[in-house]
Amino acid sequence: MPAFEYSALDASGRKMRGVISAASGVAARTELRRRQLAPLSVERADEVRRSGQAGFSLSALRRAPSMPASARLLMTRQLATLVEAGLPLAEALQVVSAQTAHAASRRILIALRERVLEGERLSAAMAAFPASFPPVYRAMVAAGESSGALGQVLDRLATHLEKSAALSRKVMTALIYPGALAVTAMAVICVLMVAIVPRLAAQFDTMSITLPLLTRAVIALSEFLQAGWLFLLIALVLAVVVVRLLLRRPAIRARLDRTSLSLPLLGGFLRKLEAARFARTLSVLLAAGTVLPDALRAARKATANTHIGAALDAVTAEVETGRTLSSSLESARFLPALTLHMIAAGERSAALETMLPRAADQLEGELEAASSTALGLLEPAIIIVMGAVVALIVLSILLPILQLNTLALN
Repeated sequence: MPAFEYSALDASGRKMRGVISAASGVAARTELRRRQLAPLSVERADEVRRSGQAGFSLSALRRAPSMPASARLLMTRQLATLVEAGLPLAEALQVVSAQTAHAASRRILIALRERVLEGERLSAAMAAFPASFPPVYRAMVAAGESSGALGQVLDRLATHLEKSAALSRKVMTALIYPGALAVTAMAVICVLMVAIVPRLAAQFDTMSITLPLLTRAVIALSEFLQAGWLFLLIALVLAVVVVRLLLRRPAIRARLDRTSLSLPLLGGFLRKLEAARFARTLSVLLAAGTVLPDALRAARKATANTHIGAALDAVTAEVETGRTLSSSLESARFLPALTLHMIAAGERSAALETMLPRAADQLEGELEAASSTALGLLEPAIIIVMGAVVALIVLSILLPILQLNTLALN
């Protein structure tokens, strides 16, 4: 039965919003009046188009483009609680949708409920919204459905999302002060170059002295910024567009990903980041009852690095031939040695599901420590660099004055 979003006035004149199931819009309005509600608007939440494979109309997609990460996290946690409490999935989706304040997220949840009522699995229904539910998310949900432990899988998935969100918030919070410092320093430099240096340059023109090389360079740069700032802005926008277009080419993206892993400091950080993401995702999938090859295929979709993704494809193929996971991952050469030892120990003791979360925790702890150290060094680095730039500008102004004083004394 279709679902309709409504806004109505209750007996006290208070405006209410909600979702109601009815055969038609007229039936929905009738039901609202039976509940002593005065309907203001009744709209169908989703239009299902059937043509061999169920899809969604353009208008429905336009109204519900995607679900924000914060809303997805909250929805996952609420759905896990309700499903583990024994509530039927369709009813749980209805309860969560009624409590969701984000309009686009509410429409997506209503669409999921309709598809579930029509007999689809939740993971298949989520596939209609790939921007809201990534492949790894859907794979974990599918594993929970297959194992009959959807509530437990959703709970683990919510915990995983909460840890990722907490790490992202911590990094963003730590970047606020260095970012503000960098913006302030850049603003000071721009004021010096655009407002102060030109006025001093006009004064230097009246002096019959040869300006030092540093002063001439700073004045030339100031004149260029004043005359060509618009061209610089256009060039920057074009450069960003060209880079994004180039990154869409698989060959260029693969080469860039491979190069980034070989950089001295950044490469090790990226390897640990991908290793932690892989270990955490694989642990959730295996705990949900997914067989190892299928779990590896799903975990492969969690990596953002195409070079590591190709290595994981090879790992999956080797595991399917009977090779152990630890030896196959050792050939992939992106996991730290300690993580490989922990995985090998988990295989030998038949406790891989227990060892993988520990490996992920250990890697995430190292990443957090490395991030804190890097962010701690970022602030003094910005101060030193910007201070050096300002010192050069000031020095370029003082040199002609000192030179003029020297000539006057002679």
